[in-house]
Amino acid sequence: MAVIPRSYHSVETLADGRTLHIRAIRPSDRADLLREFRRLSPQTVRDRFFYAKQVLTPKELTFLTEVDFCCHVALVAELEIDAHRRPVAVGRSMCEQEQPDRSEIAITVIDEMQGRGIGKALLQHLIHCARELGVRYLDAMVLSENRRMYRLMRHSGLPVESSSDGSVSTLSLRL
Repeated sequence: MAVIPRSYHSVETLADGRTLHIRAIRPSDRADLLREFRRLSPQTVRDRFFYAKQVLTPKELTFLTEVDFCCHVALVAELEIDAHRRPVAVGRSMCEQEQPDRSEIAITVIDEMQGRGIGKALLQHLIHCARELGVRYLDAMVLSENRRMYRLMRHSGLPVESSSDGSVSTLSLRL
């Protein structure tokens, strides 16, 4: 079975000329992930978790940062801010062992950096990783009011199928 290297790293240039580093998440990212989660607006948290989540528990932080890069891939996007790299987004892809050709994705970009192409860059890297792992479909569970994620998926350049279950839709990219 294929595995994405824990050393995964890529550099992208955003439309505004800034350099974006996209790399594999590490257990040492726990504190940064928690700090940036606390800065998210209630709407961004709701778009990601589907409810107004207040905290990330230690168990959740372990799940989010200690991934196998086979069934669970997580990437961090970092920007240089004040001479330090600061995480500004996280994207992940998770599949079930019983259904390795389908993977659920989630992308969260901090509020102040939304709309700058960071989510698009993360999605392209998640697509690349999924293909390397033999995934054929990327599924995103999306609240009906999450227009940014709808646009991101629809402008991915890949065929998109959608289904709805009330306030939540599943958008599936066929790789």
